[in-house]
Amino acid sequence: MLYKVAVMIVFMMLAACYTPSLFAQSEIGVSKYNQHKPLLVGYINFSPLYFTSEQKAQGILVDVTKKIFTELNLEYRELLMPTKRLFSSLKVGRVDLWCGIKVAELEGQVLTGQVPLHHLTLNLYRSEQSLAIKNKTDLTDKKIILLLGYSYGDWGRYIRNKANKVKFIEVKTHQDALRLLNRGRFQYLLNYQAPMNAAFEKTATAKLPWQTISSLPIMFNVSKAHPSAKLLLAKLDRKLADLIQRGALTIQ
Repeated sequence: MLYKVAVMIVFMMLAACYTPSLFAQSEIGVSKYNQHKPLLVGYINFSPLYFTSEQKAQGILVDVTKKIFTELNLEYRELLMPTKRLFSSLKVGRVDLWCGIKVAELEGQVLTGQVPLHHLTLNLYRSEQSLAIKNKTDLTDKKIILLLGYSYGDWGRYIRNKANKVKFIEVKTHQDALRLLNRGRFQYLLNYQAPMNAAFEKTATAKLPWQTISSLPIMFNVSKAHPSAKLLLAKLDRKLADLIQRGALTIQ
């Protein structure tokens, strides 16, 4: 009986000595798994910055981030998502990264970078005969073109409010918007600069007079749920700044 008790005591002492090392090995295994797990990059369909073609992510931001990820030897996977699901996934860490503007809904849930990847510029284009607009209130009784699927922030809300007496039409494509403006049926066109530049090239249309309404920086947004969020963001920002300084990247 005494022999059995002695054996049990020795076994418990040995278990106490080795259990921490077993946990340490487990933690190392998890750490290595996280390091080698591909970075999940969520994106919203917003051509020409991000869009899907032949089941692959394409666009200006795809090209920019590819250079950064390649230089850092980061494995990654891009996933198209609706805005609402992308934001909810960032909050809980189902998505690691999103390249976008600073969003109030994500404050406290993501770490946002300091180096812009792109500038999301909203312009008001006009026909040659139309006068420049100083304020959105100047659009009363004017005819303006909008694109379906774009909210356009404060300007979009003002234009769509019937009380403000702005006559507007919403069209499906940037090319349709340009055709309407060039035919003189509408005086103004509210749109983002990147897709408009692509439309000018595609339709071989001369650029129209325009004025900038707003310009917001697009930056890396890393989910705080990522195990190395601060380190990852610092590496991404540092490499982006380095590529810009070396002339290997030109930011629009």
